[in-house]
Amino acid sequence: MSGTNLQEQLFDLILSRYPRRADAVEALSAILHLAKDPIYRRLRGDTFLSPQELTTLAMHYRISLDALIASQNNNVVCQFNAFSRKLSDFSDYLEGFVTDFEQIRRLPNAHLFYASAEVPVFTYSLFPELIGFKLYIWGRTTWDFEYLRQRPFDFDLVTQPVIRLSQTMLQHYLNMDSTELWTAHLMDNTLAQIEYHTYSGGFRNPQDALVLCEKLSDWAHHIKSVAAVGRKFGFGEKPENAAGLLHLYHNEMVYTNITGLVTSDVGRMVYSAFCNPNFLLSNDQRLCDYTESWFRHVLAKSNPISQAAEKNRDWFFRELTRKIERVRQRIELHIEENQ
Repeated sequence: MSGTNLQEQLFDLILSRYPRRADAVEALSAILHLAKDPIYRRLRGDTFLSPQELTTLAMHYRISLDALIASQNNNVVCQFNAFSRKLSDFSDYLEGFVTDFEQIRRLPNAHLFYASAEVPVFTYSLFPELIGFKLYIWGRTTWDFEYLRQRPFDFDLVTQPVIRLSQTMLQHYLNMDSTELWTAHLMDNTLAQIEYHTYSGGFRNPQDALVLCEKLSDWAHHIKSVAAVGRKFGFGEKPENAAGLLHLYHNEMVYTNITGLVTSDVGRMVYSAFCNPNFLLSNDQRLCDYTESWFRHVLAKSNPISQAAEKNRDWFFRELTRKIERVRQRIELHIEENQ
């Protein structure tokens, strides 16, 4: 892009977000309140964008004009979801995911590369109890929702509209092809949160902690079935109805934060957890190149646990199940001793 002017660079980035040029023209026409002919003249460079039009497009697409004007080798421009959307409710967080997934779905041949040391947030939505508990944890800690500060957890805390929104997020994930890198420690954080809340009186009904352990066991059993066929499907559904492909790998040597890379025929974007569960998003070409190379090298040194890799898969999910069972036993003992 170094040989192009600011307007050309801006339009290159905008066009990369649409599968067809005509779709981009349609969107630009609506954003700038112009007919299609003036949009095409601006795309060709026959007409210059006004300062106000530059500002409008940069703000709408969240593109830093500073980065286009004076890019430096050690600078990467990112968007931070906590800045762009002030969270006041669980729905605000989930709506951000749904919006991003809807944009990604329009990209031709979109593929998600996902590395995580924790359970992927989308898959918590397989079980309303699990996604409800995680939203509660984030609401009390990261987001500091005032109405949760003194409130113990119960399953009625998360409303049905929020659950339905989580199911929309889940369906987008299930329909998307992905290559994922997991560690056998990916449940440790959630198990520790359940156990801590049990001992600290964080459950309105302590038996709910055992329900969460049961749902984690169901999660592990279901995901093992998903990995076996290499295609994603919802809990209680048949593998014949599976949608997106799943290529699942295990690696204990690389302990990474949550990192996602979306690739497509028209562009790429990197997601990275920051002040979890918030995240940074960047379309920076160098960062995308680096992240794609990182995934390629790490996956080449990782063990497959999907489809034909039955031995690796059995070991992996057996480890997860053992961890759940140990926590469940400790919680049962604590409940019995404090009745």
